[in-house]
Amino acid sequence: MAQAQREFTSVLIKDVTFAWAHLDKPVSPFGTEIYDIRIEVPKKREKELTALNIGKVVALKDKDGNLTGNVGVNLKKKAFKKDGEPAAKVRVVDGSKNPIDPSVLGNGSKGNVIVSQSPYEIKAPNGKVTKSGIQTLLSAVQVTELVRYEPKSGIVDMFDDEGETEGAEPQDADF
Repeated sequence: MAQAQREFTSVLIKDVTFAWAHLDKPVSPFGTEIYDIRIEVPKKREKELTALNIGKVVALKDKDGNLTGNVGVNLKKKAFKKDGEPAAKVRVVDGSKNPIDPSVLGNGSKGNVIVSQSPYEIKAPNGKVTKSGIQTLLSAVQVTELVRYEPKSGIVDMFDDEGETEGAEPQDADF
């Protein structure tokens, strides 16, 4: 039985602040590889985000647990399709719509996002709908004010360079 092609609607969300962007390579916080980013807006825009039905909108706190006056929502896109093939990456562009390297996107950068939404239903074998909702996929990020991500030197920088380790192959590291 062929599955019906779902219709997606694109939604533009303007003037947001970005945090915790993982758009250059997928992450797997809960076992499924995804691209994701948190968007933040002032609390006065909470109803706007909630009405878009893009995900759980939460009040944000600073490192001391105090409310910041902003709300945020995490947006994501699976890195792989159901058939195991890689999905298209989230497009990341500058204010002139030119592609930029997603790895430079740091917390506090500002811009716009496009999400794609589609209604879905999950049916039991008897045809009864057991769950329904709206699927939201992160499609594109436009950066209008870039705060460049600068990785901090990692803890391993405290080691002395002792030379190559016999039998070990170098790996790319994120620390």
